[in-house]
Amino acid sequence: MPNNNYQVRLLTVAEEDLREIITYIALENPTATNTIADKIEKHLSLLAENPHLGRIPRDEEIKNLGYRYLIVQNYIVFYTIEKNTIWIHRILHSSRDYKTFL
Repeated sequence: MPNNNYQVRLLTVAEEDLREIITYIALENPTATNTIADKIEKHLSLLAENPHLGRIPRDEEIKNLGYRYLIVQNYIVFYTIEKNTIWIHRILHSSRDYKTFL
């Protein structure tokens, strides 16, 4: 029976990532701001229900650090699972060299 008691927690840097994404989108396309924020929030809720929803990275270094990831439009949400907590480490645009940020 799956454990449905996972809590999703954003590390401070992930909260900053999310704020930067929303701020950037608000400047470029204000009507899209709520859409991307809602999609990220929805995916985080799905993750709370199924922590193994995300993919395992192909990159051995990142994989060995225990990261999994979700893709939400053009953004990659990197997370780890610790007991009943899902820790969101970063939310990065897919065009960025994410290895330098993890």
